[in-house]
Amino acid sequence: MPLRLYKHSLIELLRVIFFTAAVLAVVTAFGAIIKPLAGDAPLSAAQAIKYVGLSLVPMMQYALPFAAGFGATIVLHRMVTDNEVMAMAVVGLRYRTILTPVMAIGVLLVLVMVLLVQVAIPRAYAVIGRVIAGDVTALLAHAVEHGKPVRFGDMEIWAESMRVLPNPAASHADERIELRRMVAAKLDRRGGIESDVSAAGAVLDLYEREGIVLIRLAMDDAVSWDSAAGSLRGFPRLEPTHAVPVPLPERTEPMAMTRSELLAVDADPSRYPAIQSLYEKLEDAIRQAAQRKAIGEELADYGHIDIPAADQTGHRWRVQAKNVRNGRLRGNKAVPVRISERTALGDTLRVFLPAVATISVEEGGFGGLDRRLVISMQDVTVEDPPDAGRPNHRAAVLVGNLKPMNGPEPPAVETPAALLELAHAEADGAPEVRRVLNQIESQTASLHGQVVSRLWRRWAVAATAGLLPLLGAILAMNMRHAQPLLIYLVAFVPALLNLVLISGGSGFMRQGDVGGGLALMWSGNVVLLLIIGFGWRRLARH
Repeated sequence: MPLRLYKHSLIELLRVIFFTAAVLAVVTAFGAIIKPLAGDAPLSAAQAIKYVGLSLVPMMQYALPFAAGFGATIVLHRMVTDNEVMAMAVVGLRYRTILTPVMAIGVLLVLVMVLLVQVAIPRAYAVIGRVIAGDVTALLAHAVEHGKPVRFGDMEIWAESMRVLPNPAASHADERIELRRMVAAKLDRRGGIESDVSAAGAVLDLYEREGIVLIRLAMDDAVSWDSAAGSLRGFPRLEPTHAVPVPLPERTEPMAMTRSELLAVDADPSRYPAIQSLYEKLEDAIRQAAQRKAIGEELADYGHIDIPAADQTGHRWRVQAKNVRNGRLRGNKAVPVRISERTALGDTLRVFLPAVATISVEEGGFGGLDRRLVISMQDVTVEDPPDAGRPNHRAAVLVGNLKPMNGPEPPAVETPAALLELAHAEADGAPEVRRVLNQIESQTASLHGQVVSRLWRRWAVAATAGLLPLLGAILAMNMRHAQPLLIYLVAFVPALLNLVLISGGSGFMRQGDVGGGLALMWSGNVVLLLIIGFGWRRLARH
């Protein structure tokens, strides 16, 4: 008898759940594509269809639990109203036996949801991100076609036309893009142009690596403008030393990472793109600290330093100061801060007497073409010897494009752990290194919070899927005289509240309150269990 009952109940349950889940998933997937189509994403008809198909996978995390709850409600309500449940009870079957198929579906749903939320859905999100963003070639082609610039990292590119060469024979690149009449700009943190270059022609070589695409750029007949140095230079051929990294969507968001990938970036945060860029910034800060240390030692030994200009004039800049601290030149009455520009023969052209002067190391030229020293002065008195007339005053003077000092380079490091060890050793005397270290620690803690909250959130959602069928079935048996949709509404409200509590608990955990976040996240499932327990007890009593 139970085997025949189980077969009958399971067929009915699975049929209703399947069709309900299919309808919910398709409707929500079509609704999800409205925003990308309304934006500027270069989606073709084929990509739109692919997007809808891929969206079915993440939509299942919501469609399956609610479809299971709806299916259990409808099937059990029909069995109750047709007196099937009463007949089974009269012949001696317990409610536990009658509800065994519902419990089995709940357990099966938990297992399916674990695989979905921990593996399948993150991978689907990653592919969806690729479809929306397109690859680099699709983004660039869309921008060129519409006459708009496209941004990759801190670089923005505009071109008049383009040609794509897959697997070029002259290079090991995965793809080569040839541009005509292009303009590229390097942007600062505020989105302003730090440096730009225009060229009659350019070649972009694309190298796809694990989770990232590297863009190497070479330009012919180029003119480059550097705002920090205030210089305009022409190049027969310009090849920036740094490749531009473009992270792929599957590595940029924890929601698009599987459980194993989340645990991997939690164990090694340097693999996470946002933190990886901070490690590169840390290397620059260590080099800058070494350069400032070399400047300070020379000032302490000789009272001045001579810095050659990086241009073809042969001029040298003499900096007189007592010392340098945190990049700021310091002087006193005996040794005031004095900066003079001299010719190759030693003749003084101009003398600057600033109230405040700082010296720093920056990446010069477009794409980090070279490194340079930059002297920034404020509230400056300027003299023009030898026939100096009345001194003039300037609010600010920027001297860029100076060659770095020939001081010792920091030791090379091969691992992030070694870099951190070197940075901690240098941090006491280098505030810029300490600042980046603090950013790395903050980002690492934030990443850990995201990983923990994401993993626990997935477990909570999977557990919810297992409880909703049993909740719908017990409510249907207790509310046999009510309409099925009313019964489902009664079950839907606490289920929806549960999802809100899971999301709220996840937010608490991302902010560092793991205990409070876990309590809030699982409180909704506890409420569902209490409702199920109360309904079960009421069934047993009647």
